[in-house]
Amino acid sequence: MKKIVPLFLFVVLCSLLSAVVAEEMPREQNLLQNPEFRLRKTAVAESGRSILCWNTDHYGDVSAGAENEKLKIKPSTKAVAIEPGKRFWQFATLPELKLAAGDVVSLSVNGYQETSGALKARLCLMLVESADGEWSPADFGLSDKRTFAKHGRGELIRAPQLETSSEQAGQEFILQFSGLKVDPRFEHQRASNAAFRNVVGVLVEFVNDSDKRVWIHSPTLIKGDKAVTETVSSRALPDLYRRIPRTMEKLTSGKPVTILTLGSSIDRGSANPRLYFYDEDPTSPDFKEPLTDARPRKPAALKQLLFERMQRPDLQDYVGWSQHYFMYTGRMRRELLRKFNYPVEKILLNVMACDGSSIGESHSGFLEYASLEQSPDPGNNGHPAGKTWQELYPALFENGKKPGPDLVIFGHGHNEHIDRPDEIAAYEGAVRWFQRHYPGVEFVSCMWIRDKGQPNSMTEPMQQLCAHYGIPFVDLGQLLTDLKTTCNQYALAPDGGHPGAASHYLWFKQLEQIFEMPENPQPGIPQRQLPARMNDYAANWEGEMTRFDVDSPRIVDGRMMILEEAAFNLWADNKREMMQLQIDGQPAQHAGHGRSSFTRPNPRNSTFVHGRLSRGDRHIIEIPNTSARLTTVDCKVGLNRRFYGVDAKGWRGTSAVKTFKSMWGTPYGEQAFYLTPGEAIEIEVEATDVSIAWLDRVEGGTLVTEVDGKTVWSQPTSEPFMDSQGRKHFIENRRGVTGLPFGKYRIKLQAQEKPVWVLGVFGYDER
Repeated sequence: MKKIVPLFLFVVLCSLLSAVVAEEMPREQNLLQNPEFRLRKTAVAESGRSILCWNTDHYGDVSAGAENEKLKIKPSTKAVAIEPGKRFWQFATLPELKLAAGDVVSLSVNGYQETSGALKARLCLMLVESADGEWSPADFGLSDKRTFAKHGRGELIRAPQLETSSEQAGQEFILQFSGLKVDPRFEHQRASNAAFRNVVGVLVEFVNDSDKRVWIHSPTLIKGDKAVTETVSSRALPDLYRRIPRTMEKLTSGKPVTILTLGSSIDRGSANPRLYFYDEDPTSPDFKEPLTDARPRKPAALKQLLFERMQRPDLQDYVGWSQHYFMYTGRMRRELLRKFNYPVEKILLNVMACDGSSIGESHSGFLEYASLEQSPDPGNNGHPAGKTWQELYPALFENGKKPGPDLVIFGHGHNEHIDRPDEIAAYEGAVRWFQRHYPGVEFVSCMWIRDKGQPNSMTEPMQQLCAHYGIPFVDLGQLLTDLKTTCNQYALAPDGGHPGAASHYLWFKQLEQIFEMPENPQPGIPQRQLPARMNDYAANWEGEMTRFDVDSPRIVDGRMMILEEAAFNLWADNKREMMQLQIDGQPAQHAGHGRSSFTRPNPRNSTFVHGRLSRGDRHIIEIPNTSARLTTVDCKVGLNRRFYGVDAKGWRGTSAVKTFKSMWGTPYGEQAFYLTPGEAIEIEVEATDVSIAWLDRVEGGTLVTEVDGKTVWSQPTSEPFMDSQGRKHFIENRRGVTGLPFGKYRIKLQAQEKPVWVLGVFGYDER
């Protein structure tokens, strides 16, 4: 018995020591996503051809779960068969892998082949291209005469890659690499330098270099200098697909899909230099030289390039310019076609993104774009001209109706010089506008925002908005911040702002994760439909647009106008000189830049746009430049607005009615109640907000407004509006009572001291 006790204690002590040692030992994580080769959910009957989080050149290049009795794998492990001459890969950025300069990675994979050397495993760093000196497209006979630094051209390039194969055939083997070092070398500068190594990510690639199938299973990529065959866990699978359940249901059942992409020049790939098709063969003497104009006047050259060089004849009638092929949403469409085995005519990518556009400006074009009012055109929507929407996308028109957007992708982010500090209101208004017009529409936010953490950055407000509505948010701003530690920021955007093709690839790879839906998915989480507004000014952007052109009596002297409500978008002609804008007699703050001159409206660009104004009050816009003229003004109208004028039923009280004529286009009618001192009228209005309209006059008295017996304000009606020329205008005016719970309210209006001309009451239902 005495001998048994010490032995027992020894065993316990050894167990404790083993536990401590095990706790101290590093627990490697597999940096790959889905090394188990789980399948992607698709509508295709032949299963196993689309692997979650992995990429192929074509649908069907691989097959998961392919039977091979010679593989010694666990029942829970899947093997992937790579078809002859095909490749299978996974790319991730350094920040996603949590890798920094000086770190090393190692790779291991189990393989089987019937021919020696058939399976090749490759591991390499991916770089943004950099070379000495400058170049000009004109040197290659292209139309652009500008000169650019020789970095950021075209696609990512491979650093010298590690490659290995095995001579074994007819039996399972292991391929391994150990110690690939992350070794960036650069400075943040506009000038390009061939000595720089702009490292952005890691590529793992498996290639079948034979005429028979090869098999792989259990790949591992670890942070460390020695490859391992097993790890405790792998990198988490994305689950943002749950936030777009309606779109994913369509993609996984073979239904046609319509995608509307918003944004500015950054989003639609208008980079400097342009997103050319380059010769991307590193062994070619013409490496990184452009192959054709980026915006060819004759589309035949681009079609020929798509047909021959890119081997994508199916895209000839769907890619207007080269930038529409390389921009991040263009890449997304191509990848969706591959992942879900779709023909291009079943995914409509409607490019509303436009050079210089902001989210406020684009409000004028929402209806036009969402309802496909414009014919296909390269500059307008990214499609070649010549065919109709019905000819290009017949499946979308089978029910005889124009398709509305299934998915709206938010871009912009850098042109938001409006409405500060409430820029987010224009985005929220856009969400609510689409939800009201197209119930079930879904949204994604994946915005190229370089200034995350800065006071005026849109990252944090957009993240809050997405959380409020249940919209998937991809934090691209954080990725760009993190990449500054391993890559020259001017290689990502050579002109300092517009991302090149390689950067659009990085951008696309973040957006791609939203569509990674496993074969056995988690339940979807519908986005919130019209919840309580997050921002007080969002209601200004939520209503419909009403347009007034240069001939409208509402536009006074070609330079002034009383707005319908609070948000507006205007076009003015000043022969391309800098313009100013005044609102309510004061210089406008955060109402746009005033550089753009227009003789007619553009659905994606304007001269000035603004919406951070008090609802229910009168607002006057004015361009003080004597040489400038308003050409068109779009005004948002409040939700469910009703005007109770002199002719409305329900007024109580006695009052004379008088007619007047105004040079301001009589926005509230031409008749008014004439209330003498002490006289009152009242009416019951069902609303969330009300606005009282009157006529300012030299001899006007004080208008007292009561709501349900309580005085809410007293307003002198003898105060003129003074314009930028110092002229006084006694004109129509109004003032709101906002923020009421929805209900029926008794509005009483009374004149004091002197007569008051009451035009009526506006009621709104902004629930």
